Amino acid sequence: MEIELRSFINPRYGEQYPVRVEIQWATDVVSYGQTSQRNQLWPQPLRHWYISYDALTKVGRDKFLEIFNRAHGRARTFLLADIDDFSCTATECSITTVAADETTQLIKSYYPTEAETWDEDKKKIRPSDIYAPSVWLNGAAKTESTHFTLDDTTGIINWMAGSAPNGAMAGGEVITADYHFYFNVRFDFDRHVDIKNIPEHWQAQGIHLVEDE
Repeated sequence: MEIELRSFINPRYGEQYPVRVEIQWATDVVSYGQTSQRNQLWPQPLRHWYISYDALTKVGRDKFLEIFNRAHGRARTFLLADIDDFSCTATECSITTVAADETTQLIKSYYPTEAETWDEDKKKIRPSDIYAPSVWLNGAAKTESTHFTLDDTTGIINWMAGSAPNGAMAGGEVITADYHFYFNVRFDFDRHVDIKNIPEHWQAQGIHLVEDE
C-alpha cells in the first residue's frame, strides 16, 4: 500500500491535520567517575509520526480503516509519503564508486554541507510513472532502461552491460541522482476506536506510525 498523510483528509478543512514527527537516536553513555564516554549506536535515526484527524467524512474514515485493516494493525508495513521529507536532490545523493561496481545503492545525505551529516539508504523509491528519477554519471545524464535499471523496492541501480558505462564502474566516478521516496512504516497499535462527533463526521485520534525497515 502507498499512502500520503493527506490522502484521507476532508478537503473542506483545507487538508490540514495535527501531526508530530519524532526523531529518535540511540546513544550509549558510559560514566567513569566525573567523565563519560558516548557511543552512537544507530547510524541514522528512527522516525515516529503522531497524527490526529479531527474531521473525517465517511469516505475518509473508510479509507483510514481500509489501510488499518489491510495492515492487520501493526502486523504489516505500508509505504508513507511524508509531505515534508519525500525527495532527494543531486546535492543530497552523491556517491563515489569503487572499481568494478556494477550496482549503486541510492542514498540521501542529510545536512550534506555540515560536519554532522549522515547518509541513509533509500529503498522504497517512487516509481517512474509517479516521479521519474534523474541519474547522472560524472555529470552526464543517464537514461533508465538504456544505461541502467532501478529497483524501486530496494533503491538499487543496476548498470546495464553493453551500454555506457558498460556495466562495471571505474573507481572514483561520481553518481548523483534526483528522486522521490517513501518511508516504510507500521502502525504501533492493534486496536482502533471510531469516534463520531456529528453525523457523517468522524475522528481518528492517537495514530502512531513507526519507521520500519
